[in-house]
Amino acid sequence: MDMKKEEDLLEETLSIAENGYAEAYRYLLEEYERRPENYGPQTLYFLACLAGGADLPDEALEWLKKAILDKGWWYRPEVLEDDDLALLENNPAFISLKSVSDNRYADTVSKTKEVFSWKGKNADKLFLAVHGNTQNGQIARDDWEPLLKENRQWQLETIQSAEPDGYGTYRWSYDMVSYVPVAGAIEQMQNEGYKKIVCGGFSAGCDMLLRAIAFTPACCDRMILQSPWIPILQDRAEAVVNAVKQKNIDLKIFCGSEDEDCLPMAKQLYEIANKEGIHVEFTVQKGYRHQFSKELYGLKDLL
Repeated sequence: MDMKKEEDLLEETLSIAENGYAEAYRYLLEEYERRPENYGPQTLYFLACLAGGADLPDEALEWLKKAILDKGWWYRPEVLEDDDLALLENNPAFISLKSVSDNRYADTVSKTKEVFSWKGKNADKLFLAVHGNTQNGQIARDDWEPLLKENRQWQLETIQSAEPDGYGTYRWSYDMVSYVPVAGAIEQMQNEGYKKIVCGGFSAGCDMLLRAIAFTPACCDRMILQSPWIPILQDRAEAVVNAVKQKNIDLKIFCGSEDEDCLPMAKQLYEIANKEGIHVEFTVQKGYRHQFSKELYGLKDLL
């Protein structure tokens, strides 16, 4: 399944939804029907929510049935409490579906542990990719791999959260616990003799990287932050910037011009880092929302 294509499609759908759920629902439905095998739980959830928001409760319920009963997928409990599904909240069939999904979620939570892909050193330089929410280690690998362009000097590894987000995907919580696996992965790599360590984060993964740098001995040579969702800046900005400066870490920040939630955070990090004399670069990716820009992979000296 081409998850990168799915994420880009959902961002386009969100853009259309700003002008009306009905139009966005038709758009996503048409795209889904072309190649349904390419799309996973998130697409069916979007279809359900868009149908609900467009006052199509029967269609919304059918998409959830398809996801939960036919596909065997599940969602984080609070996800099915979305306002767009409110018209189903007293529906017995929906209540039953949510119960099935909630039970699967609870069972998965009880069994899930973080996954660090590293098995041994096989290159001179290391790139550690940290996924965002509603993603996983494989998606992070697929997102960042084009940057390395099969360069044998670089070894790409991923760290996957222990907190399930939905079927096959994971999330990070913005607390003093969730980032610990990220810090542990970086600290382990520091002792393996790599000539250079670069960490790349997407969305919530950026927050985990900054927490790891701020609150543990974890260190790297450079951080590349794509679409940074970084609530750590709200009350610990000084700790973050001081740690980045003391550890002499270069920052490269990228954010889509249409990413209304993350762009202010990206600007804030750039401004305070620049003020403190940190080597930081900030690029606004024109026309992009909360997603990777293809131009990122063509930039020289990014690594």
